[in-house]
This record gives sequence, structure tokens and C-alpha cells, in this order.
Amino acid sequence: MRIRPIMLLLLFFIFPTISYSAVTFEQIKNRQIVQFELTDMMLDLSAQKNIDLLATWVELSPKSFRKLNFSKAYLDAADRLIRRNLTNQALILYIKSYQSIDKETSIKVEAAYRAAFFLYTQKKRSEALFYINRAIEELIKLKGEHVLSEDIFYLKRRIVWRYLSRLDALPDNAISAIEFDGDDVWIGMWSGGVSRFSRSTSRLDIFNARNTKLPSNYVRDILVQKDKVWIATHEGLAYYNKTDSKWYNVEAMKNYKLKTVSHDGTYFYVSTLYKGVFRSKDGKTWENIVPSHSVLDILHVGNELFIATPERGVLVYRGQKAESFLPNISAKTIIRDSDPDIIWIGTYGQGLLKVHKDSGKILEEYGTKEMRSDYIESLLLIDDQLWVGTLNSGVSIYDMKKKKWTAFGLSEGLPGLDITTITRENQHIWFGTLAGGLGIYLSQ
Repeated sequence: MRIRPIMLLLLFFIFPTISYSAVTFEQIKNRQIVQFELTDMMLDLSAQKNIDLLATWVELSPKSFRKLNFSKAYLDAADRLIRRNLTNQALILYIKSYQSIDKETSIKVEAAYRAAFFLYTQKKRSEALFYINRAIEELIKLKGEHVLSEDIFYLKRRIVWRYLSRLDALPDNAISAIEFDGDDVWIGMWSGGVSRFSRSTSRLDIFNARNTKLPSNYVRDILVQKDKVWIATHEGLAYYNKTDSKWYNVEAMKNYKLKTVSHDGTYFYVSTLYKGVFRSKDGKTWENIVPSHSVLDILHVGNELFIATPERGVLVYRGQKAESFLPNISAKTIIRDSDPDIIWIGTYGQGLLKVHKDSGKILEEYGTKEMRSDYIESLLLIDDQLWVGTLNSGVSIYDMKKKKWTAFGLSEGLPGLDITTITRENQHIWFGTLAGGLGIYLSQ
């Protein structure tokens, strides 16, 4: 069948030929660009991986780009790239949409949120955190009124928190200790033994009294010291030898109810319930240097030991002798301040105390008014902030420069309100709880 020329012409208009030609500056200079053309231009330059050329064109021919919304154009172009599964190119445009000088706050909220979302899907959590915080800043300008408000705060929680609990095969949600050893995280549990979590492989190894020489499943503290991982339990001390991957019991500490294990560079120390403090140079032969006390924590300061007891307050061990330092309190945990003359003492029932290291004078006291709890379980100092883990009230953060307290609880993402241990590794803060397992918070 022969097709007449008129039919060919009709087919041309009904089914136009598809052609592609890269946009050039000659095509747009001295001509007013409309909004949809700007979006198409961005897509074209993005395909050429030359999106920064647009800024040059704007500078050379500013009249061509008058009265255009660049934030919206970048956002629309990025959305179209996402539909084509070109996530990396879209990310660049979402970020440019947020960074645009346009004052379109609603669009900036969306652009920052989408940048954060796709960075999070690529497991770039620190970068995602930056942009979700920018979205929140823009959202505040809108007084929280935006269709993405709930999604933004939900995404932030997903970005800044990770959790490890029974849902992830951890045998116990009650955490007593956390210790880092390169890629491995050692997790002590109140009644579930100890777990080794290898982060690069997400492998979780469980060690307990049934499958190792651990004297008890009731783990209270962990110390990584060179090629050994020391485990303090309620029925003695054991260690894991990394050179042969075997467990060993310390016979001299058999049946003692241990609370902590530490090392000051020369000696090992363990604190116990009812039997005081023991010291050892080699980890085999132990000397009872402070007998007949229940000791919950030890702070090493030079040649002195500050010893927290529930009945006799804080003792200081110096010159081979333990002396009363701060009596009449039930001391639970002690840490040193960035000021070498100051120590912080968390108590059971008497709140938090800031104390002068030499005189024992109480300089500041904080209780339920500031922290909603007088029962302190754990302390962590990060720069000028003191993180206080409490029983039943989550964490309270004290900004020592601003003299201001901030509550940090379930709504902020904590997995529980009984905070048994707080520790930090680089940008992450790890929280152990009595019933909610572990919460890992990306702080920066």
C-alpha cells in the first residue's frame, strides 16, 4: 500500500520524531526563560554531569532567569530523576534546591528532607543527619505546619538511633556493660552472659556459663586489656584470650560477687560486694587492699583510688590505706570532670554531687527538680556536657557552660528509662537499659 505525502505529513504531527540535543547558552541568552524550561534545563545539564554550568549562564545572562523559582525547579528536576532511578544525580539537585537563595521555606523543607531520606537509604547517616536537621530548622520557621512534619521527625529518629535487643537475638534486654574492641562490641547482660557483636558482619556470638568457662551468666563489667577480654560476674572473674579464642577462669576470684574490673596501667582492680577491693599485677595473684565493704565503683586519679560504697559513702585509697572522703551518702558511680580538681558522684537517693577532689567539699547538688530522679546509675562526660543515666527517668543532660538541664527520654528515642550504662565511641553514644536492650545514638 502506498502512503500519500499528505498522510506522511499527518503522521509527522501526530507522532513527532524523538530527538535529543544538548541545551546550549546560545539557545537561552537574551531570551526570558519560563519555569518549566528551567526544570528541563537542569535535567539536561544533570544528564551531562555539568549542572554547575547553570550558575555561569545565570551570571552571563541574568535577564533570562528573572522571576524564576530555582528551589522549585531543582526540586521538580530531582523528583523526575528519582522516577528514573537516578538517585545520585537527584541528590545533587535536592541539595541545590535546599541551598538556593530563594526564600521558599516550604520547598526548602521538602528538599532537605528528601536529601536526608536518600542519604539515609545509602547508609550515609552523618550526612543524612545534617540535612534532616536543616529540614527541622526550616520547619520551625513554618511553626511546624508542613505536610511532611511527622515524616521529618520519624526519619530523624531512624537516622540517629539504632537498637539491639532480644528482637535481634540478644539473649537479655537487661544490659550491664558495654566495651569496644575494634570492630567488636562486647555486651554484658544482667542474666544472659556476654555477647560479642561484630559490626562489619552483624554477627552476634553468645557466651554463657553453659558453653564457656564463664563462672556465671550474671555479668557486671567488662574490660578489654591487650589480648584479653576480662568479664566480672556475680560468681567470679574470667577472661577470653583472643590469641587462642578460649575462655579461662581466675581461680583466685572464684565465688566472689564482682561489680567492676579495671586497669590503671600497672594494676588490675576488681570491686566486690561485701569483700571490698582486690588488686593484681598479673591477673593471677590478687591482694585484698580494701576489705569488708561493698564497692560499686572505682575511680583512678593518679596514685589515688576513689571508692564508691553504698553504706560508707566515698572512700579514698592512698598510701596503702583507705580513708573516709565523703561519708553519709550511698555512692553508686564516680567520674572525673575536665577540671582535674573536680569529681562527680552519682548516688542512690541523694542525687548528683559535684565535689572538690582534695577537700571533699560538695560544690553543687542536683536532684529530682533537675533530673526527675535521685537515683543515679551511670555518668558520662562529653566536652562540657554531663550525661546522667537514672533509674526510671531516662537521661538528663547538664550543660555546664549554660548551667542548663535537658531531659532525654523515650520521645527522644531511648529504648528504656532505666539507664544502667552510658558510653561513647566517636560520634555514637551507647545506652544500656534494664529492660529495653541497647540504644545507639548518633550524636553529631
